[in-house]
Amino acid sequence: MDIATLSLLLLAGVLIFLVLGSPLGFATGLLGCALLYIKFGEPGLGLAMSRIYALTQGYSFIAVPLFIFMASLLERSTIAQDLYDALNVFLRRARGGVAIVTAVMAIIMAAMSGIIGGEVVLLGLVALPQMLRLGYNRNLAVGTICASGSLGTMIPPSIVLIIYGLVTETSPHKLFIAAIIPGLMLGALYIVYIIIRVNLNPALAPPDPNVPENMPLREKLPYLRGVIPPLLLVVVVLGSIYGGVTGITEAAGMGVTGVLLIVFLKRELTRKLFTDALRRTFKSVGMIIWITFGATVLAGAYSLSGGPTYVANAITALDVPPIGILLTMMLI
Repeated sequence: MDIATLSLLLLAGVLIFLVLGSPLGFATGLLGCALLYIKFGEPGLGLAMSRIYALTQGYSFIAVPLFIFMASLLERSTIAQDLYDALNVFLRRARGGVAIVTAVMAIIMAAMSGIIGGEVVLLGLVALPQMLRLGYNRNLAVGTICASGSLGTMIPPSIVLIIYGLVTETSPHKLFIAAIIPGLMLGALYIVYIIIRVNLNPALAPPDPNVPENMPLREKLPYLRGVIPPLLLVVVVLGSIYGGVTGITEAAGMGVTGVLLIVFLKRELTRKLFTDALRRTFKSVGMIIWITFGATVLAGAYSLSGGPTYVANAITALDVPPIGILLTMMLI
């Protein structure tokens, strides 16, 4: 079977398994193992096991449960609520201020936790009721949360980038350096879009009638207490990585320690909060590990079958300028 037909069959197989409701990790892993068995027989299954073992031995992989645990603690404490209240005080008089606050908060949360599930839930619980209460357009409100809440996939310390780096054998540190500017640009573009949209159509984001025109600065200053802890976490986690002080795994440990310290100082560190965060972490890590195992087996099987060479030759054969090659890769 030629590699072109094999590529189409693998793509069709993944889609069929997903339509049938099969978990993604099991679907990709089964297809990868089947391909290895067809190509190399029983020894091929040993290759799958060796790739999985090598992946679990990756030191950077330890950062995944740490960042998820950090996000789970943030989700269950009032750190995010205090951050939202503080940002809202300083921006609520602006047209579409609550939506802008939501996008800014999403950027900060992405730079703290690196996971999108808890971030979207937090924004939905904290910001969505506020926007709907003020009469914001529902599409604008929900769209702001979904779009800005997904920034955790790009803005470091992104768990997606860590997993991608481990599967493709690319340095997660280099991926972090490459992704920070595009991630921040995307977040800034969301904010610019909100500002333009609500100024073109003010009915999309009515102002809050209960907010005074001019709030004295002395009344705003106490709210800074809600901004300082999250910003310190961002500086500790990202500053240690980009400053070359620590690696990604060590930065994750520092982040968890920082969140635990803040929660403890806020007198919110209870046994229930801690165990709930651990339980959420175990469930999320289990799901991520199975997806990663399946992806790495399928990627390894496809690589050994000559897939990357086929795809590269197919793209370069298009005879288009470099920007055309980049757009084609993005389309794929």
